[in-house]
Amino acid sequence: MKRFWAGILCVTMGLMLLTGCGGSSSDSGSASGGSSAGKGSDDGEGGVRYTLTSTPQIDPGVGSDLGAATVLINVYDPLVMPQKDGNIEPWIAKEWSVSEDGKTWTFKLRDDVTFHSGNPLTANDVAYTMQRLLDMGEGFGYLFSSTIEAVNVIDDTTVEFVCTRPTGTLLASLVRLYILDSKLVAENYASGDFGDKGDYGKAFLLENDAGCGPYKVKEYAANSHVLCEQYTDYWAGLDKNAPKGFKAIGSNEAVTVKTMMERDELELSDEYQTSETIEALDKMKGIDIMETTSGDIIYLLLNNSKAPTDDEHIRKALAYMLDYDVVCNQVYPNSKKADSIISKNLLGHKKMTDYSFNIEKAKEEIAKSKYADNIQDYPIEVCWVAETPDREKLALLIQAAADQIGVKVNVVKTPWASVVEKSASAETTPNVTTTWFAGDYSEAGAIFDSALSSKNAGTWMNCCWINDSKLDEMIDDALTTLDTDERVAKYEAIQDYLADKCVMIPMAEVTLRLAYQSDYVEYNSADPENLRPVMGYINYMPDIRIYPDKK
Repeated sequence: MKRFWAGILCVTMGLMLLTGCGGSSSDSGSASGGSSAGKGSDDGEGGVRYTLTSTPQIDPGVGSDLGAATVLINVYDPLVMPQKDGNIEPWIAKEWSVSEDGKTWTFKLRDDVTFHSGNPLTANDVAYTMQRLLDMGEGFGYLFSSTIEAVNVIDDTTVEFVCTRPTGTLLASLVRLYILDSKLVAENYASGDFGDKGDYGKAFLLENDAGCGPYKVKEYAANSHVLCEQYTDYWAGLDKNAPKGFKAIGSNEAVTVKTMMERDELELSDEYQTSETIEALDKMKGIDIMETTSGDIIYLLLNNSKAPTDDEHIRKALAYMLDYDVVCNQVYPNSKKADSIISKNLLGHKKMTDYSFNIEKAKEEIAKSKYADNIQDYPIEVCWVAETPDREKLALLIQAAADQIGVKVNVVKTPWASVVEKSASAETTPNVTTTWFAGDYSEAGAIFDSALSSKNAGTWMNCCWINDSKLDEMIDDALTTLDTDERVAKYEAIQDYLADKCVMIPMAEVTLRLAYQSDYVEYNSADPENLRPVMGYINYMPDIRIYPDKK
């Protein structure tokens, strides 16, 4: 059987290598700007260039995926900052207090912060940012939409959030409140659907920033890149060896990445490169591989509302069709089998799954399902993200196992933009979507709220369409619990409740393998000892050091 899986992987890798060899080095370089990103250009000496699957969304009221987060954390400052131990520290808010009933949070702000426009940051900007998230209902707005009832400006340096109920996770989730220059945004309203606020500045913020973070947007090129430079008046200061700027390139095609890394036209690779590409990069002079964990789990997101994955026995059969050893050792080397939908580095993790590769048990589960007599009439669509080739291997592993027991699996290559679009409804969401993510903040509640709660269904992260009212009540109860120990106990109870339902399949806690130019880059932010366990902070530029003279 192991030889069988090895054969499947070898065929897949061979096809990928043949595909990857289709373009010349010069073609690959020009695909992402090529030599235009080299020495002497705006983003060359002293800067960081890195790849993403697509050009990121840079509006902090809209962007919410990894690509967006890597830019937002550098261009905008949050109200509070995540620490390396998973806690939070004062940032724009220097201190805070909460009322006895846990509903009113009062934040005292710094008075020495200016936006990139030169405008001073005040409580009005913080209130505006929160209200915009609530009104638009996009991006990280889901963290606050069912919680914040009112936003009050007390004075220039004091803002108050009034909650509909006690909210134990509010402070942790405020690491995603990226503060906007309200005056600048208001000056750039276009016509739109938000009354006197027009489009709420969405057209402007599509290509411009209104932040106060350590870097400011210099150039936004759709379907190409985002170029940023240091904000010299940054209130917190920057190390003299911090990157002078950065360029987020919206293309991660393997040949392009290898060519640009070899030419010193990239400092960092993205985390979606295949094992074959990483091994090729590791052989290049001056390039090392950083292995790190940031709480990312690779999942099979299962559509619980679409035949045949609406039957828990079919979902369990899929869990038994996976060879987790192959996933952890060959597809994602040095990764660990996930034992919960919550990663071990999040507050509230508890072991909840114990599936292993077992074809006989998969057969038994199918026999228990309502589709036992006609499973052949219900092909299972397994979608893999086109920009992440390793996930095709996962889909093919499932397909090969399913063939042995008479289950038809259709493997579908889908561009990321289409994955996001299709996740908007249960009807268009595939039976199985391969993806990975980490918490938007450092508690189990972040995963429960974003990926499982019915009120947030219809996003790329929440496309399981579970529709379980008891689960929703348990999640809401946990999120409103102020006492940390009590909240953790409720997180654990949720995992107990879900343990036998198999609403989604956590496969592995992924060890990220990222290539970087070790001769002149100190990639401190990706070091497991230094990484802030919140999505995107692996590319937090103030934690990176550049020494161009060492090239």
